[in-house]
Amino acid sequence: MYNKVIEILNKAVVKDIRVYEMSSITPFYDYSIIASVSTARQGNAAVNYLKKDAEKARLRVRSFSGSGETTWFLIDLDDVVVHIFVGDERRRYNLDGMYGDNPILVVE
Repeated sequence: MYNKVIEILNKAVVKDIRVYEMSSITPFYDYSIIASVSTARQGNAAVNYLKKDAEKARLRVRSFSGSGETTWFLIDLDDVVVHIFVGDERRRYNLDGMYGDNPILVVE
């Protein structure tokens, strides 16, 4: 399932995509995807791609947060939760450090 999300994210200008297997940590979702963008505009574009293409990929967008000039976008796709950080915010919140014991895929 996360493969479809990666395909959609690759349409946007995201970088440093990492996928973490979360089912052993939480019962609420199976995968967490963390990605980076340079600007809030790129983050908004990535969210829009996800919202637009999710239905085609048979994914349901349960909710999302972040718009405008935010620095952290969050998209809940049921079994997959996507975090998109702008600039240095990814390092600041350090989700990679929290999930680091469970990486399953690094996408270049």
